[in-house]
Amino acid sequence: MKRVFWISLITLFFLAAASLIAVQYVQMRRTVEVSDNLFNISVNNAMDDMIEQLNRLKVEDYIGQNDRYKLLKFKRIEELNDRMLDIVKRNYTVFYDTALVNMGTTMIDSVILLPGAKATAADSDAIAQYNSLLTTRDRLLNSPEFYNQFVTDISEYVVDNILTSNSFNYTLLDSLIVNKLMLNGVDIAPYVGVYDLTNDKFLYCNEEGMEKKLSQSPYKYRFHPDGMMSPNEYFILLQFPLSSLLLKENSTIYFVISVILIVLILILFSLSLRALFRKEKLDEMKNDFINNMTHEIKTPIATISLACEMLQDPNIGTDPQTNKTYIGIIGDENRRMRMLVETILQSSKMSSKNFQMNLKEIELNALIESVVSNFKLQIANRNGSLACSLEAQPSTVVGDELHITNMIYNLIDNAIKYSPSQLEIAVSTRNEGSNIVLVVKDHGLGISKEDQKHIFERFYRVSTGNVHDVKGFGIGLSYVHQVVTLHKGTIAVDSTPGQGTAFTITLPRE
Repeated sequence: MKRVFWISLITLFFLAAASLIAVQYVQMRRTVEVSDNLFNISVNNAMDDMIEQLNRLKVEDYIGQNDRYKLLKFKRIEELNDRMLDIVKRNYTVFYDTALVNMGTTMIDSVILLPGAKATAADSDAIAQYNSLLTTRDRLLNSPEFYNQFVTDISEYVVDNILTSNSFNYTLLDSLIVNKLMLNGVDIAPYVGVYDLTNDKFLYCNEEGMEKKLSQSPYKYRFHPDGMMSPNEYFILLQFPLSSLLLKENSTIYFVISVILIVLILILFSLSLRALFRKEKLDEMKNDFINNMTHEIKTPIATISLACEMLQDPNIGTDPQTNKTYIGIIGDENRRMRMLVETILQSSKMSSKNFQMNLKEIELNALIESVVSNFKLQIANRNGSLACSLEAQPSTVVGDELHITNMIYNLIDNAIKYSPSQLEIAVSTRNEGSNIVLVVKDHGLGISKEDQKHIFERFYRVSTGNVHDVKGFGIGLSYVHQVVTLHKGTIAVDSTPGQGTAFTITLPRE
């Protein structure tokens, strides 16, 4: 697939994901705004109903049971006093006739007819009614201090005396508010406070320490019971435990869940892209492998074919030395093809789950010297050098001799192939604790940082375009990595383009 297609696909997907998140966020905000408005409308409707009901209540409905009894008693006494005063007004001449009656202070002492005084039946009846009412009133008073004391504590007409005392039934107020809120669909019990704006103080708060939050609350309602006169301004304040309707929390949760799902989709998309990229890369590597393999095999086949043709030429085939030369060429090219096939087969076998190594003790230094000797002629033909510094003592490791031999062979062969101009190779060993460290270093082309991440992948080759001046098909280093891993060792590469490469292998001795 083309690079532009992938870039376009990824861009469109991320734009779609970003748009989806934006839509979810805007929808959540709109939902929250609508829910807030509905919440505020419900609260305001509930409080309007509550204030209206509160204003319709009488004073005795605001106060506690004990004070309510006192107030009713007080009103009864006031009623009796009014009736007594009415009798006195209607019979003024009788009550203030000093020759007819004996009366002390009005509405306190009883009225008594003077001895020998002549009163009409109507006058006697008025005096009897007055005394009857006076007796009833005195029985309600119980004590002469009741009237003055109660007027000091509570008054029908002064709301300040009620709100600022312990007489006001704030539990009733809380109950009314909660009931009206529930009737309007708000099931959140609020914090409630009664605030005296004139004196800038709270008269009541149902939750200690909430006064500051209540004073900043937008839910403020004027509290002025009908018929209760006061120069002060009172407000009922509400503060809800949640900043807004529970739907805000639910919307936030849904938004977070949506974001998580989108992120999961992004992850799945990324994994899918990665798999597709890997598949495309494997296809390219497969094609490169086939091309390289074809190129690698084509050359020896062509050489063998040419040598066979030369041997079949009657003018050339009679010379023993020439025959020997061409036969040697055929043998070399045959070994070369066999090595290619063997490398592929060994790499394939090592990838199998049933692969087993033939472990035994190996003298690593001796094995390295044996492999190096096979390259002396090739290095000499290129006027190069291969220096060995085998300092590991002891150099015994437990491993598969065949694969370790191939591992060393591949590293040195790579060093030769990727050193087109300055062929200088150094092979060294040393001991590090219970491990043996093998280093193969060259001064060749080097490997870029990006290629270093992939050089141990099967079929991967450092890109050289369509030029096939470096033989191989991307299996050697993958094979080396497999050998090291199976021997529970590690391999590292240190390379700078244009300066050379060093492969460091660490193998456990046991």
